[in-house]
Amino acid sequence: MLKSTKWRRIVAGVLCLILVAGIAMATAETRKIQGANLVRLRAKPSTSGKVLDAFPKGRQVTILKKGDDWCKVKVGGKEGYMMTKYLYSKKEQKEAEEEKGTVMYVSTPSGAKLNLRADKSNQSEILGSYKVGTKVTVIKKGKSWTKVNVKGKVGYMGSQYLVSK
Repeated sequence: MLKSTKWRRIVAGVLCLILVAGIAMATAETRKIQGANLVRLRAKPSTSGKVLDAFPKGRQVTILKKGDDWCKVKVGGKEGYMMTKYLYSKKEQKEAEEEKGTVMYVSTPSGAKLNLRADKSNQSEILGSYKVGTKVTVIKKGKSWTKVNVKGKVGYMGSQYLVSK
């Protein structure tokens, strides 16, 4: 009886590990190499890192951890680092940069103050009004409305009234 219980625990433990590994693999992001004909897989996230292998454009890789400049990846049965710019399109890179806090400034044609709104609507609650030249941090840039942080307040401003200096 003791051996049977111990065996069941071992089998249950192995099944749990398989389940967790399956979930991890299912949530891992895959990308194709783009923007370069051959991309090096490195031992560490640096151009001085030892080159483990090189893979052609179009090769699928699994992103294990995404970084701004380097991603930890698995490709061809090997784990290492590849430059993020070769795994994400220019559009995706731009969106990521905008999301991590691009600084912009209020600019209205008439010089009037710009309202910070609670939601993406001119009828939404006004959280504050800011003069031309006020610095805002972009959280998520949109076509019509941009989510921003202004002096600790988070809300939305009309995208056409925000400029880079």
